[in-house]
Amino acid sequence: MREGYCYCDPDCHFRIVVTEGLDGEFSGQYVGVFPKKVPPHFNHGLNLRRFEMVVQAVFAATNHAEAQGTITSDHVMNLKEIACAIVHWKMASQGGRAKLKADNLRAKWRDDTAKKLIIAYQRKEVALFEIGGVRIPTATAFLRFLFPDAYGIMDSRVVRITQKKNVTRLGLREDGYIKDTHQNREQYSKSYNPFLVNEARQLNSCGVLFEDVDENGNLINSTFRPCDIEMALFY
Repeated sequence: MREGYCYCDPDCHFRIVVTEGLDGEFSGQYVGVFPKKVPPHFNHGLNLRRFEMVVQAVFAATNHAEAQGTITSDHVMNLKEIACAIVHWKMASQGGRAKLKADNLRAKWRDDTAKKLIIAYQRKEVALFEIGGVRIPTATAFLRFLFPDAYGIMDSRVVRITQKKNVTRLGLREDGYIKDTHQNREQYSKSYNPFLVNEARQLNSCGVLFEDVDENGNLINSTFRPCDIEMALFY
């Protein structure tokens, strides 16, 4: 179902520049993040697999530069750009809220925000990704793009299933929104994400494949990752 949402919003744009540890393969001006193939008339768009690679490359380069004491303003700018792109993508199904939330993160970006994101990246903790108005679902989107082989997004649409199956016992608002509580963060790590990991493991152990595309838009038969399970259960 998520593939039916529009990700070609011109507000979903970000620019990545070449830095130490990040070459021209990942730099450029991007507009639009698409589930699979990028339509021909979106010359600067990219698909999810390619977006994953750019996200991972930006964080890895910034993390390395921070460790070496060689971090520059360009590293920080790239991190800010890619963080806002993740927020925009996560909110794309909610119309104008996508730009609103991305702009909110830009407005709340502080001198120490880049350092906080690098620590979150190193520790892989949901709570640490909650910067600039980011809450649990979007925080888990950071984990999903940085480590797609290990994490999936905790979205309210998928939670409808995990709650019914007693996989999770999350605190929810009346509209189904996931409350931003310590208990819910713990359940992401202890019950929700392990459920996704286990589902992927079972399908892969049976040799089940699904049709997807690689970072270049070529059709592939793919094994399942936790993020793919979450995408399949999204309704």
